[in-house]
Amino acid sequence: MTDESHIGPAVTDEARARVGTVTARYRSDPVSVRQIREYIAGTGGRPEELNDINDDELVAPPLFFHAACRPVVAEGDLQPDGQYPFLGVQGVSGRTMAGGHKYEVLAPVRVGDVLTVTERLADIAEKSGKTGPLVFVTTQSEYHNQRDELVARYRQTVIFR
Repeated sequence: MTDESHIGPAVTDEARARVGTVTARYRSDPVSVRQIREYIAGTGGRPEELNDINDDELVAPPLFFHAACRPVVAEGDLQPDGQYPFLGVQGVSGRTMAGGHKYEVLAPVRVGDVLTVTERLADIAEKSGKTGPLVFVTTQSEYHNQRDELVARYRQTVIFR
């Protein structure tokens, strides 16, 4: 058995050539009151506070867009480290860790909205760290509603080591 802790990250030429291209696209289910309630409960809020708000006036919490567009994955399909199998970019491998993220919320998400996220590979940067080579993969995602209004942007960096 090989000790993979000493094997550094790998980047294929195909991955490098994909910088600037669309790497993923996903469409959400229509946003429901229940999804918003579950999100609020899951993030430490009080979903019962929505009881007095009419559904047509209900606005989802600011970062809800990100959860609404995350594909549902069976637990058995997660990576050994618990990550989603689509984390990162095809052609870049290694152990992953979070490198940072930035959210930009531009419009509210309401009950009934259908969101579409389009992810582009913004950059692949190879660097040397104290413990060896590192690869920084940065993606930029844009979220639009069914009226093609830009709802949010999300920039994420994943570090492969």
